[in-house]
Amino acid sequence: MRISTNRQFETDRGVRAFHNAPSAASPRVTIACSGLGRIRRGNETWARTVAEGLHRAGSNVTLLGGGPLPDAKCPYRRIANVPREFLLTRNWLSWGLRYSVEQLTAAAALLAQPTWQPGDILHIADPGLAWQMSKRTRRKGVRVVYKDGLQLGPSYCARFDFVQVLAPYYLTIAHNEGFDTRNWFVIPHLVDTRRFSPENDRIKARRLLRGHPLAPDDFVVLAVGDYSPESNKRLDWIVNEVSLLNRRSPAHLVLAGQASQTDLAIFTKQAKDLLGERVHVLSNVNTNEMPLLYASADAFAHAALHEPFGIVFLEAMASGVPVAAHHFPVTEWIVGDGGCAIDMTEPGRLAAVLESWRREPERRRAIGLSARRRAVEMFGEDEIVPLYLRMYERIAAEPLPRP
Repeated sequence: MRISTNRQFETDRGVRAFHNAPSAASPRVTIACSGLGRIRRGNETWARTVAEGLHRAGSNVTLLGGGPLPDAKCPYRRIANVPREFLLTRNWLSWGLRYSVEQLTAAAALLAQPTWQPGDILHIADPGLAWQMSKRTRRKGVRVVYKDGLQLGPSYCARFDFVQVLAPYYLTIAHNEGFDTRNWFVIPHLVDTRRFSPENDRIKARRLLRGHPLAPDDFVVLAVGDYSPESNKRLDWIVNEVSLLNRRSPAHLVLAGQASQTDLAIFTKQAKDLLGERVHVLSNVNTNEMPLLYASADAFAHAALHEPFGIVFLEAMASGVPVAAHHFPVTEWIVGDGGCAIDMTEPGRLAAVLESWRREPERRRAIGLSARRRAVEMFGEDEIVPLYLRMYERIAAEPLPRP
């Protein structure tokens, strides 16, 4: 299996190439995400980043989310729904059921709006919300695009008329399993390379960590994820690996993520038992502060064994920070020469990489420059937004298949 890394995201199975600039006339696009405004994770970041980029490019785009988003840089409307973190359901429904309720109530609110017109494009990453809208707006001529990292497998994606996947690898998997991928599009996540940049003030960034002093010459490892025990981000693995570094030249570990107060307290105690004052556990960091947080780091570590994509990789790379991640094919394709993909199940492997980067600052900085270049050339807004515009134009021109 060959995975291409060029800007057209082509594979030997014929990924659509996007060579042409978007035309002046573009369809009306709505990007909806049930948790946006309340949750700051992958799908929510994707929805906002893409909608704002499309708006800057002059596209007729509206962003919909379940919570307040006063600083959205594009037209934004709230969806009335029952949030997955609703206090009355949090203690007696599993996370999966709460997420399903959030999506179903968001779908009901959207379907009650008499605004959908033939030719509209509705782009959604929440699987339940996408499916409900696809079933119930198709007769109106609305084209639903489902964005997925194959979390539910190609068979789920095959339910939809139009699919966006995030890497050539996913298209190849679906094709090899016999699915019709003619209306599948490969467009990776994008990153705002102006906002996430090596030009951010490193000293100011380290002062940002209120109550967590970092000296200018400290070696700082950053990890971003989720502190809850059921999370796949494996932040505890990174804590263990950093604890193995040379104690004569200790590293500082900065962690940023989300969790309940109970989960956060348990995780913080376990991390401090191993690293003491060298671990800095932050929660619910403001979105506007994230660029400075990346700027505070010398290295970025991510221990998840399978990521549909990982926007955090792009944010770190755009910030000029070398990335250490697990050797999943999509992750390897994203990181390229901007870091290294290793076996994150082998004890001591991450520690060895971090120690080598600590000991060789010039090499580390060279990798960081490569990471920045890769982020700009492959995943920057100027590269990715035209792919979305071209995809929407093609979808708008396609007749909807018969039910």
